[in-house]
Amino acid sequence: MRKKFQYCLSSQEKVEIAQNLIDIVRKKAEITDQTRGFIGNWILTDSKGKYKAYYDVWDIVLRNYLPKERPLLFRSCRRRYDGRIASFTRCLESARKFSDESGFLIVCDTQETLIDETYLYDPGQYKHSFYPLVKVLEMARDGGGWGFSGIILRNYIGEEEYIMRVDLENMDTFKWIKDDPKEKNRTR
Repeated sequence: MRKKFQYCLSSQEKVEIAQNLIDIVRKKAEITDQTRGFIGNWILTDSKGKYKAYYDVWDIVLRNYLPKERPLLFRSCRRRYDGRIASFTRCLESARKFSDESGFLIVCDTQETLIDETYLYDPGQYKHSFYPLVKVLEMARDGGGWGFSGIILRNYIGEEEYIMRVDLENMDTFKWIKDDPKEKNRTR
């Protein structure tokens, strides 16, 4: 029987990694070995291998971090689900590539979803926040690599990954439709 790698963290480690992730973006803090390992494992682990420890850390981050930027974010998925923490991208082409033009496209205008966040909630209670993982990777690339492999920095910065909780009440969902070449050749 094959053993699967299961990423585990103590409660204290989860808090430390989450705080380091927040401090990296807010205060340009140095990355810790734990956080570097967490990011590398998150990036290289497919959705079936992402266990509770990952989502616990992201939950702490999302409840305590409020970004200054407000981009339009996209996510491709096979099924619509609500409340789950997931990867989004700022690049529609990346979302299309991951979708194979099937399933659903979720679109979030963070300008709209975060409009009342600073007035209604305090840190620890944010509901609609997101975290710019791509910014950490760009900072690492520009700062000498921070111990990340060149492959991670080259291959994953272009995906422009953001971490966010799926909230279908505040997001738009569209069905991907593949282009039919026969339709293009029809005369009207």
